[in-house]
Amino acid sequence: VEAGTLEDNVTGAETERTAFGLGAGYNFGDTVLTSALEYRVDASENLDASVSERKNWLMKNNLKYQINPDWRFIAKANMSKSTSSLGSLYDGDFTEFVLGYGYRPVKNDRLNALFKYTYFYNLPYGDPIYDPLTGQLTGSGIPAVTIQKNEIVSLDLMYDLTERWSIGGKYAHRTGEVALDRENINFVQSRANLYILRADWHFTHRWDALIEARLLDLPDAADKRSGGVLGLYRHVNENFKFGVGYNFTDFSDDLTNLDFNSKGVFINLVGKI
Repeated sequence: VEAGTLEDNVTGAETERTAFGLGAGYNFGDTVLTSALEYRVDASENLDASVSERKNWLMKNNLKYQINPDWRFIAKANMSKSTSSLGSLYDGDFTEFVLGYGYRPVKNDRLNALFKYTYFYNLPYGDPIYDPLTGQLTGSGIPAVTIQKNEIVSLDLMYDLTERWSIGGKYAHRTGEVALDRENINFVQSRANLYILRADWHFTHRWDALIEARLLDLPDAADKRSGGVLGLYRHVNENFKFGVGYNFTDFSDDLTNLDFNSKGVFINLVGKI
């Protein structure tokens, strides 16, 4: 349960928030399921000193099933629904479904693989021009304006050549549509192909280095982008490592991310069970 006041550190506008949430987990041997549900109400001051109310329903679900010692099935279902007192043009909707199969052999773990299917739909809430205080933002903090509905299939492979060297790659294909004007929604096709080649060097007991070559092909935009990624990782223990690196490309390896602003330094945390 949450009840409090948020204040914008630039404008001083306040948002009164009331939220109720419930989370639960189930672990029975080969099956692990976690779910969470939240209902939130925000009463926010607008630029014209009026107050608007937003109601949000959010739900997330994760499932992992150990088919046998070598194969795992994973699934994810995340949804949210947002309605605003300002009208339907300020409503939001989000759906993400993921199904995947992971291959991690126990007796000979030199080859690891993950196949994944993703359905992604996002209708950003708010208006980035007239409602910047309560509008949805991207991960980089800029207003989200792109409406998208996509289907993505991807395959990740990693193979240990030696105790110190591993090579791998990723292929992902996106089919979908995007639109930029929510008042007069006009979807256009948005296909993409992502190719990644990767090498990992485990040069000491606790340090890893990686290098990637990436190519993003956007046939509908007649555009191709390429570049590389470098990274350095430190193992804390057998289950956790952290790293820092530099992305020389302006695109992400996540094909649901349509913003070409990924270039630069990144920090990455990796955990495993």
